[in-house]
Amino acid sequence: MIYLLALVFMAAFFVFLLGYKFVFGERIMLARRVNQVMGTPAVTIREKELSVPLATRVIKPLFSRAAAVFVKVLPSEKEAALEKKLRRAGLLERLRPVEMMVLKYLGALLLGLIAALLGGIAESPPVNILLLIVLGVVTGLMLPEYYLTARASRRSAEVESVLPQILDLLTVSVEAGLGFDGAIAKVVEKTRGVLTLELKRMMQEIRVGKTRREALKDMADKFAVQDLNNFVSAVILGEQLGISIGNVLRRQADQIRLRRRQSAEERAMKAPVKMLFPLVFLIFPALFIIILGPGAIQIYRSLIR
Repeated sequence: MIYLLALVFMAAFFVFLLGYKFVFGERIMLARRVNQVMGTPAVTIREKELSVPLATRVIKPLFSRAAAVFVKVLPSEKEAALEKKLRRAGLLERLRPVEMMVLKYLGALLLGLIAALLGGIAESPPVNILLLIVLGVVTGLMLPEYYLTARASRRSAEVESVLPQILDLLTVSVEAGLGFDGAIAKVVEKTRGVLTLELKRMMQEIRVGKTRREALKDMADKFAVQDLNNFVSAVILGEQLGISIGNVLRRQADQIRLRRRQSAEERAMKAPVKMLFPLVFLIFPALFIIILGPGAIQIYRSLIR
C-alpha cells in the first residue's frame, strides 16, 4: 500500500511539473529574454530590506541591545579571552564577545526553563526538578564553549593539513619570478579552504595600509598551529635580515614535512598500546565465549548427568 501511494504521489508530481511547464514555460522564457535585452528591473529599497535574513533584521539588533548591558559588567580579560576564541573559530566578524555572552546566558536560561517544564510535566520530585534545572543551565553555558573549541580545532586541523602544499606552491611561484605578494595571489587563485580565505583577507589588509608584518601576525593568531607560527616568524625574520624568500619558504616546507613524518611515526608507535585495551576488554572476551563456550556447555551438561 505504501509503495502504491508513493507511485501515485510521484506520478501526480510529474504531471504537475509537465502542466506547469506547458502553461507557464513560454511566459518564463519570454521574461528571461526581456531581462537579457532590457536588463534586470531595479530593486526597490523595500525589496532590499526584505532580502536581508530575519536574523540580521530582528534578532541581531536585539542581541546588540542586550550586549550594551553586558558591556558594563563583562570583565576586560574575559572579553579578551572570548574574543580570541571567536577569532580562532572564525566567528569574530559575525559575533562580538558581548553578543556571544548574551547568546550563552540566554541559552542557559532557555534550557533551564525547558528542564523545569519537563520536570513539571513528568511530576518529578522538587529535588529532581532542581537537578534538571541545574543540568540544563550548565549545559547551556558549556555548549557555546564546546562549539567554539570544536570549530577552532577543526579549522586548525585543516590549516595544518594543507600548509605544506600551500608552502610548496608559494615556493614554486617565488622561484618562477613572482614576488611574495604575487605568489600569495597565485595561491589564492589556485586553492580553496580556510587558509586561502585568510591569505586573501591578509592581502586585502595589506592593500588598505596594514604592514605585512602585522598582517602575517594577525593571520597566525587566528589558528593554534605551531607550523604556521614558525612560517610567519621565518618570513618576518627573513625580510628583516634580507634573506631570499624562496630559500625561507623551501626550508619551512621541508621542516614541516619532517615534523609531520615524525608525528606520523610517533602515532604509529603508540597504536599497539592503544589497541591493547580494546583487545583485552572487548575482543578477547568475545573470542573466549565463541571458542570456549560450546565446550563449557558440554562439560556442564556432562557434570549434571
